[in-house]
Amino acid sequence: MAKATRRRKEQSANSNDGHTNKDDGQSNTNTNTPPSSSRPPEHRRDKTSKTSATSSSPTTSPSQPKHPDDMTLLEVFLSHPLVKVGKFFLLPYLLYLSYYSLLLQHPHHLSTLTLNILSPRPAVGVHSPRQLLIVAPPSSGTVQIQKELKNKLHLEMGHETSDTAWNFVRDGTVSWFHGIRFLSSPPSNEDLVRSFTAICGNYTENMGFHPAAYRVPENRCSYRSKWDDCWRKECYAILIEEWGCATRGNCEIGFRTTLHQVRNPMRTLESLAVKFCVGGLDSGVVREEFLVYARAMFSKGHDFGRYSCIEAVGYFLVEYQNVMIEARKRGEIAGFYRIEDTSACDVAEMAGFLDEYRVVYKPNYGKIKKICGNGDDGVPAKRVVEQKENRLNKDMVKLSWKDLRGGIHASRKDVGDRDLEMKVRGLFRAFGYDEKQIAEEIIMAQDGKVGESPGDEL
Repeated sequence: MAKATRRRKEQSANSNDGHTNKDDGQSNTNTNTPPSSSRPPEHRRDKTSKTSATSSSPTTSPSQPKHPDDMTLLEVFLSHPLVKVGKFFLLPYLLYLSYYSLLLQHPHHLSTLTLNILSPRPAVGVHSPRQLLIVAPPSSGTVQIQKELKNKLHLEMGHETSDTAWNFVRDGTVSWFHGIRFLSSPPSNEDLVRSFTAICGNYTENMGFHPAAYRVPENRCSYRSKWDDCWRKECYAILIEEWGCATRGNCEIGFRTTLHQVRNPMRTLESLAVKFCVGGLDSGVVREEFLVYARAMFSKGHDFGRYSCIEAVGYFLVEYQNVMIEARKRGEIAGFYRIEDTSACDVAEMAGFLDEYRVVYKPNYGKIKKICGNGDDGVPAKRVVEQKENRLNKDMVKLSWKDLRGGIHASRKDVGDRDLEMKVRGLFRAFGYDEKQIAEEIIMAQDGKVGESPGDEL
């Protein structure tokens, strides 16, 4: 009986060897199906080809990008090349905006976030008082004194800007164009509109004025656009607000102290001539952007279009300085100083930084007193201002009194006319400069002994 059982098992095994199909990993009980080795070659090739094609077809692994048709709108946007590259520029820009927004506009948020570990300086709004405004004509050393006050006294001083929302200018401003607050109104509204239209309709960045330098634009103008209709409207709004506001006593932006900075008038004229005279003095041609501002500000009694270049810059300087002199007489300007014999500490004292009752931001009092009040005359902030910034006239133009007379340098005035000369001499006397020094300097210049002086910049 055991032999019969063993015989049945062997027969069952032989039957399985001949009728089992393992190509698909499954048992095929159909006895009519031939074994794989006996299938036609065509069938085997089709199977092999199908298997090969299946193994080489792309898979949907996460590492491979999706087809755009299978993406969501957000995925399509994020996969765009400009977005991928732009994030390297966008992130620094967002950090830049956040830095200024936190420190200048919302410093209290920084205090809250750090649990008062950091106590930044409070924000200064448009109507908040600042300590100091320094006004001076172009080419009088405005850039240099701003650098002196910023670097040597660590004050937040701006040059031609007073916008505290996006600039660290919470202590004050050095500017020539802020001087329009001391101008008197033109004889008629038509003249005033003509002046505004000339400036706002002929924008040029070479004169140091842009409405963005005053405040955040009320019309929500884009800072990415240098000039457009929005900025033009903002320009009119700023001029309406600023023009003559000190004489009316209603300036939007207030300064505790205003000082008038002066430089030797002849040196100033020489620098202005280098900057605005096209083709030299004898050509008589004046840069158009200068004429736009000269006509807008001082059209009364002057035909700047008929002046030679030296006459145009000369009368502009005379008119500007006389406006500041009159403002000082009215008490709108606290005083003046000569850049050639003044230090940063001298300016700080005149501005009230060393007076604990006049200082606007109290921590400035201790900081400036530590620098300027220590009795050490060797401190850099106590040294007379040295010219290091924006030097334009490097002995390119050297003027004498005769150069200011009519009939020369393309002048249309009568030969020997001394009107401009006498008015410039008046500025020498008003500011305490020696008129005779000019003749002496001309002789020294011929011997090569005259050097540069502070203020050869706009």
